[in-house]
Amino acid sequence: MIFFARSYVADFDARLGKYFDALADAGLSCHFIGWNKDGSADAEDGRQTLFPLRAKLGGGWRNGLALVRWNLFLFRQLWRARRELQIVHAIDLDSAFCSWLFCAIARKRLIFDIYDKYSAVRNISGMTGRLLDCMETRIAKSADLTLIVSEERYVQHGLSATQANVLVLENVPGEFASRQPFHEPGRPWRIGYFGVLEPRNRGLEDLLDVCRGRDDVELHVAGYGGLEQAFSEAAAGFPSNVRFYGAVSSADGLALMAGMDVVVGMYYLTVPNHLYASPNKYYEHLMLGRGMLTTAGTPPGAKVANQGSGWAISEGASAIADWLNGLDKVQISEAARNARRIWQGKYSSYYAEHYKGEYVRRIGKLLGSKN
Repeated sequence: MIFFARSYVADFDARLGKYFDALADAGLSCHFIGWNKDGSADAEDGRQTLFPLRAKLGGGWRNGLALVRWNLFLFRQLWRARRELQIVHAIDLDSAFCSWLFCAIARKRLIFDIYDKYSAVRNISGMTGRLLDCMETRIAKSADLTLIVSEERYVQHGLSATQANVLVLENVPGEFASRQPFHEPGRPWRIGYFGVLEPRNRGLEDLLDVCRGRDDVELHVAGYGGLEQAFSEAAAGFPSNVRFYGAVSSADGLALMAGMDVVVGMYYLTVPNHLYASPNKYYEHLMLGRGMLTTAGTPPGAKVANQGSGWAISEGASAIADWLNGLDKVQISEAARNARRIWQGKYSSYYAEHYKGEYVRRIGKLLGSKN
């Protein structure tokens, strides 16, 4: 059996969902161990075990003691299951270190899945940051399989493209059954965001400030995180043009975005890791056939600008306002056509070939090899 470990819940993690589906299609069983930080996860069942301690999302060092307790909980759960598990698939360093120790002691196989460089996404610098980077790279090099989300991450993680244990798995979704045909756009423009409501670094406060009260925009937002209250209050104060749906599943969030004219995924460079951003939203806008608003100077910004599948703008509210003031239905329709064309030509079979294909093949090899 494969045990997954992540310091969040699985409900809103599209990448985890793809692993679960690919393994289920291959007849392989798995179990998830996660941290229910805000109490939003579904109740425990036979498929998952949740650490119930409440902690602030994005709390940084304030969550230090809670993080220690999470690792103790994780190790204890893995140890209890040591006779039935063969592989631990650990996501990011805050679950991988404990999993690495467990696998070394119990002689199990380790998959290290690096969603983000731990120190970069948390702005940890100095000696502590260097120590975390060293630890992360060591685990990545020694794991039986290390997964990264883009070719650009080899350099960021200090890895070589020739390392046989490293596999690039981009954040490409599977085909989405609820995709809607593109409609003729018209005012008010339907602008959508689905994901983590992170303060400061994703431009969401700026987006809300610009959009609320405008009669030419409907802003539709679904997600969870630090800005939930801000969006909830805005939706109550401006019900005609701000709609907030709260935390929803990946399928429901994508269904919502399928009805938009433009989807949003901005990555402000206040977070160094955004220089290497390879977000779900980039691939989702292609699959949905909707133009994407993102940030200039980032990988998704360069891609949408080169492909004509969206708009890459500067950071800040004034840049968003300028973009909205110049938006028209010709731009929206052209971006949508280009997005769908790129999806069909490059990514429509990616999930089948790489998740259900190469990832499952690697799992099979690890299950078949002797410890």
